[in-house]
Amino acid sequence: MTNENLDGQLSKLRIDKDRKRVRRRGRLWKWLLFAVVAGAAGYGVYLKMNAPVPVRTAPVDKEVLAEGRGIQMVTASGYVVPRHKIEVSSKIIGRVKEILVKRGDKVNEGDVLLRIEDEEYQAQVRSSEAMMGALRARVDELKAGSRPQEIAASRANVASAQATLRNAEEDFKRAESLMKDGVGSAQDSDQARAARDVARAQLNSAQKNAELVSVGPRREVIDAAEAQLREAEANLEYMKTTLSNTVIKAPITGTILEKLAEQGELVTNTNFGGTRGAKSSVVSMADLSDLLVEVDVNQADLSKVKVGQKSEIRLDSNPDRVYSGLVDDISPQADRQKGTVQTKVRIVDPDDGVRTEVNARVTFLGDAPDAASGAAGKPRLWIPKTAVVQGAEETTVYTMAGDRAAVVRVKLGTEAEKGVEVVEGLNGDETLIVSPLDKITAGARVVAVQK
Repeated sequence: MTNENLDGQLSKLRIDKDRKRVRRRGRLWKWLLFAVVAGAAGYGVYLKMNAPVPVRTAPVDKEVLAEGRGIQMVTASGYVVPRHKIEVSSKIIGRVKEILVKRGDKVNEGDVLLRIEDEEYQAQVRSSEAMMGALRARVDELKAGSRPQEIAASRANVASAQATLRNAEEDFKRAESLMKDGVGSAQDSDQARAARDVARAQLNSAQKNAELVSVGPRREVIDAAEAQLREAEANLEYMKTTLSNTVIKAPITGTILEKLAEQGELVTNTNFGGTRGAKSSVVSMADLSDLLVEVDVNQADLSKVKVGQKSEIRLDSNPDRVYSGLVDDISPQADRQKGTVQTKVRIVDPDDGVRTEVNARVTFLGDAPDAASGAAGKPRLWIPKTAVVQGAEETTVYTMAGDRAAVVRVKLGTEAEKGVEVVEGLNGDETLIVSPLDKITAGARVVAVQK
């Protein structure tokens, strides 16, 4: 290569300053972008670490008790039932002749509900009366003894038998004499002897009969006749009772709940089952002034209920009316399937607005306020059980203090269905944090959210 060509090639070799400037600018932007991304990520981590904890809150429940009213311990639902529900049945078989009541009627004990056809039973009574009359006459006859005419007739029979015997003896003597003289036969003598013996036996029978007539009937015969008379009298009483059973009366004072038989239907004293055929019950009734509410109390709450405990009763049919109640009975046996114990609460003051089988809600009340829990008229404070933090040495709750969680030491009282009573530590205006208690601490930022 010549020097001229070399100089020409070298002259073409030079540094492009503009390209170098662009390359430096690109590297600067990359560093700036990295710094922005890193800063944003760090800020996000900071915000995440210091973000408020979403919490669920609940207010403090204030309860003002009237004087003498206890606190609400347990609430249970059930149905209104009468203490005694009676299905009035017929004691006899017959057809309904007349029915005098309808559903909803109020009746007194002894009022006639219906009548059954009684013609057949009246005929049985008359037949029994006739039988008893005949037996009574027989007893009177036996007790009176023989009449004078009967005694005279028996004596006349004795005299006649005596005369027949004397005549037979004379005939026998003549037959014996003739046989000895050789005139009579042995056969005539035997016949005469037999006639004498017959006459003697007839006389003996007539004398015995005369004695019986004079003495009168034997005591045993009279006793047997009297026993038959008593049997007839008892049978007559039974027939009269059966006849009286054709009139069915109210066994108690109460209200007709349902009419189970109609006029013309056959009623019976035997339950054959089913809905067709003869009816064994004619009406159902109950005393609506003596009503109960049957509720099932959870086994876990059974310790809060006792016999005689006061309660409040609200009916679904009239929720604004509050009835007073007393625990009347607690079943000694629990329901294994439901885990409940049946409890019966008596309605102290039922009125015409109470209907049987309606839904009812019973609130069992605890003791009235005392010095430990506050006087009557002073609000009692209740908080949810989930808001309580039970420590080794103290009991606390978390409250909302602006956007921070504050710890408040509390003293608890009675536990009931409303929650837990707070005796000391709160004034009732606080908003409590109920969850999540394991994710917050004192002073932590919090924000309330809806459930």
